[in-house]
Amino acid sequence: MTAKILCKGESILMSLPRMIRIILFLSLVSVLLCSCTSPASTSPIPSKQAPAQLSEPADKVELVFFHRPRRCEACIFAEQRIGYIVKTFFGDELQSGKLTLEVYDLGDKKSAATASKYGAIGTQLFINAIEDGVDHIRHIQEIWYWGCIDNESVFDETVKNIIQKALYGR
Repeated sequence: MTAKILCKGESILMSLPRMIRIILFLSLVSVLLCSCTSPASTSPIPSKQAPAQLSEPADKVELVFFHRPRRCEACIFAEQRIGYIVKTFFGDELQSGKLTLEVYDLGDKKSAATASKYGAIGTQLFINAIEDGVDHIRHIQEIWYWGCIDNESVFDETVKNIIQKALYGR
């Protein structure tokens, strides 16, 4: 079976199976492009949210990373780099329990309560500096920029500084 398609005044015969493959391919591409919630920018984005600045060091800091079930390269990169940074630069704080790193899949129903607490809707990083039992939750947006996976040192330094400020109030 064939369908007739007109393109710039020319008549082109295209088989129906080929049209279906093209439509499926375009659908797949659009799903992949929409599966990650990272903003499209070329440099780190300063957070519009006021940082949770504490006058004294926080009692405890929770670093919470959420991801969707379908993950892009940047999302996987972010999770791996954040884990590396925490283990490499904050091993003592991690071991003592002063700092925790939690990773949640938003497709898992067990993550629903935590996602609701943080207001997570996609691949996102949050930091919660807890002082006197009070949560100071901040959505970390400045790590998401187009090409973040190509600039590992800037990504690492940004995350490291955010954790230090939450842990030590500086």
